[in-house]
Amino acid sequence: MKQRFTALQLFSFFKFYLVCLSFLVFALKTQAQRLTKEIHSCAAARISTTPALLADGITSIPHRELMRQYDLHWYKLDLNLERNSLNISGNVTLFASALVNTVSQFAFELHPNFTIQQVLLDGIPCTIRRNNSEVIAELPTAKRAQDKLLVQVFYEGRAPSGGSAAIGNGFNTATAQPWGQQVTWSLSEPFAASEWFPVKQLLSDKADSVTVWVTTDVSNKVGSNGLLQRITPMPNQKHRYEWKSNYPIAYYLISVAVGQYEEYSFDVAMPGAPKPVLVQNYLYPGALATFKTEIDRTGPFLQLFSELFGVYPFHQEKYGHSMAPIGGGMEHQTMTTQSTFEFTLTAHELAHQWWGDEVTNADWSHIWLNEGFASYSELLALERLWVGERLNWLNKANQNALVPMKGSVFVKDSTNVSRIFNSALSYDKGALVLHMLRRALQNDALFFRILRTYREEYKYKVATTRDFQRVVEQVSGKPFQYFFDQWVYGEGYPIFDVAWAQEGSQVYIRSIQSSSSSNTPLFTTDVEYKISTSLKDTVVRVQHTKQIEDYAFKISGTITGIEVDPDQWLLNSVSGIRQDASIIPPAQSEVLVLYPNPTSGQVSLKGRKGLPTQISIYDMIGRHIRTFTPSGSSFSIADLSSGAYLLKLMYAEESAQVRILKL
Repeated sequence: MKQRFTALQLFSFFKFYLVCLSFLVFALKTQAQRLTKEIHSCAAARISTTPALLADGITSIPHRELMRQYDLHWYKLDLNLERNSLNISGNVTLFASALVNTVSQFAFELHPNFTIQQVLLDGIPCTIRRNNSEVIAELPTAKRAQDKLLVQVFYEGRAPSGGSAAIGNGFNTATAQPWGQQVTWSLSEPFAASEWFPVKQLLSDKADSVTVWVTTDVSNKVGSNGLLQRITPMPNQKHRYEWKSNYPIAYYLISVAVGQYEEYSFDVAMPGAPKPVLVQNYLYPGALATFKTEIDRTGPFLQLFSELFGVYPFHQEKYGHSMAPIGGGMEHQTMTTQSTFEFTLTAHELAHQWWGDEVTNADWSHIWLNEGFASYSELLALERLWVGERLNWLNKANQNALVPMKGSVFVKDSTNVSRIFNSALSYDKGALVLHMLRRALQNDALFFRILRTYREEYKYKVATTRDFQRVVEQVSGKPFQYFFDQWVYGEGYPIFDVAWAQEGSQVYIRSIQSSSSSNTPLFTTDVEYKISTSLKDTVVRVQHTKQIEDYAFKISGTITGIEVDPDQWLLNSVSGIRQDASIIPPAQSEVLVLYPNPTSGQVSLKGRKGLPTQISIYDMIGRHIRTFTPSGSSFSIADLSSGAYLLKLMYAEESAQVRILKL
């Protein structure tokens, strides 16, 4: 999800901040408190100041354990809704299988604003117990493992409107300006689905399918998940929209949007899909003239992301949009809710269909697997379809991620909604983690193969950061524990203080690394330096593995400037770049120099008296490659793969170590 706010919407949101809800969390009563959410983050839900006791939601642990006694297969929502009301009535069917030997209680969640009229198990009434949003139905007959449970909940009431969720509530109504259109819509992420229907709010249990029926005034259209099966006439000038999706779906992605929409739809042909994909849009009357160009980008986005990530996950049904004044977008499965249309917003929400909808974070601590991936997809779309905006996007992402902040990309308090959807950490730094991983791999084909493998392995499932790390290591054949430890679980970013000096054709660079966070004092990373001279510009890539690194390069011409990370592949800050003759090492006869460095294969030795007795080559994680005795002052490493290597040179009374980059 991604948000853009108007002044009017911000005014409304600030009014919401005045009301708080209390939640029962494992016998500890905590006060939910409304906090401001960063401008281009996304979601709607509770904000809690409690410690991270509940990684999978805000429900109490005992209630959550009861919900884990069954596997949910199917929801059927049969509701009465209007475009200008928070009133909800109807029934919801939950079809499940028992997972334990004896299931005598069926637990679910529903906001206390709603009166439960009846709960039926296979048509037989159940007695119920309620504690705030937690509901337990006592089953008339206990179920054994693998037995089916068909539970139907009849209820009515008015959805909460106190603004205790991050953006509005789980169910909202408002007038969209300047269109003057009244709209009712849902926005359940991360914990607010229970504000409009009976639900099991555990990410690990995706429903296998969902049916959404909405009876409403004949002047309304209703957008929801999957394919529209039919529109059934009903008494009293009403009709029923009947939607059905046969794909697995997380609870927070089930959606409705009700308004006096106009439909604008088109088909998009894609390689890998057996038929064109329907793009179905429900728009405010008159909005098409304003947004048609941007909406039409959905076709190229679908084709591009299908090429990069694999065919659109829900191609047998549809993709589309329902407009609602939410100040941005929410990635409801197969039908995103958006308030407006612009390049990065539309790309972001579509990318969520892969990253968030098909593959979902296993709990909200790993939200970057949803939001960081969708945010990085904005850049991927720009690189292919609007290349001139690439650097602008990177500039903004880096600037936001470099704002002084505390915390890791991994969310330690997954009940704190403002932290879950922190713009700098979950979105921009999360996206830049992928950007840096792409550069660390030094192979775009390999990077996208990793994404496709990750997607294939966890399609319609949930995943954690370590799951993604395992796929990265499996596909690349390289260890990346250090990378995820420092960039996802660690904090901050490296800060470089750089000095340089030139002596003839030799340039010396000394880079001193500090960190913006004491929790991650050193970042092991490749760093690129752009060395500009009077004759040409050269970009060199080196490894930074300790606080102070010294490098030496051969150049042509006189240095006119040095730049750190010229193409913005690394999240970093530079405290200074200065010329400093004191870093020139002692006389060359005493100093060992390997050149050229980087090299395409041939390496020459210069400096120390005599040749080393032997040279050993290691990769940068310490694996021995070979040892040999040099026959002269030159030797070849042309057979090595591209990357950085450590050369250990043994002399009669001493040894030396030199890092070299093989192109």
